[in-house]
Amino acid sequence: MFELKLPVETLEVRGPLFAAGVVWLRLGGTDFPESGWHDSPLSVFGSLHTAVQEVLKGETRDAYFFDGSYFVKMIPVAATSGSPRLVRIAGVCDSDEANPAVVTDITAPLRGVVESLNSVLQSLRAWAADEGDAEIQAMLLAMPDLPEPVAPAPMSPC
Repeated sequence: MFELKLPVETLEVRGPLFAAGVVWLRLGGTDFPESGWHDSPLSVFGSLHTAVQEVLKGETRDAYFFDGSYFVKMIPVAATSGSPRLVRIAGVCDSDEANPAVVTDITAPLRGVVESLNSVLQSLRAWAADEGDAEIQAMLLAMPDLPEPVAPAPMSPC
C-alpha cells in the first residue's frame, strides 16, 4: 500500500549534503506526485523520516516534496487493542493554497511504512559509502532506523 521509490542509481551529488534525482511514493495504486518525479531525494527522505518518527509517537505530521507544490499528510489512526497500528496518508497538491487538492488518500499499516523507509535508508547508506561522499554518509549514519511500531496491548477483561 505504501512504498517509497528512491532509485539510488538516479542520484547525482551536486553539492554539500545535496543530491538531485528521482523520488516518489506509491500510495495504493497511485504514484505521487508522479512516477519518476525529479526532486531533492535526500531532503524528501529526511522530511518523510522525521514525519514518521512523530507519527510513531501519535502525532499528525506533513512531509514535503521540494520541487512543486506537493506534500503528504500523515495521520495516525486510533489504534484498536491487539490490532496493527495504521496511518492515514493523504497526497496533497497545494498549488492553489486556498483550495488544496487531495490527489490520493490511503490507510496503510504503519509497520509497512516503517519497513519501506528503513529499507530505503539502508540503500542510501550503501550508496553514500560507494560514492565516497563522507558528509552525506555521516548524515545518513546519524539518522536512526525507525523502530517497529508496537500494537496496543489487548485490554484485560476485568
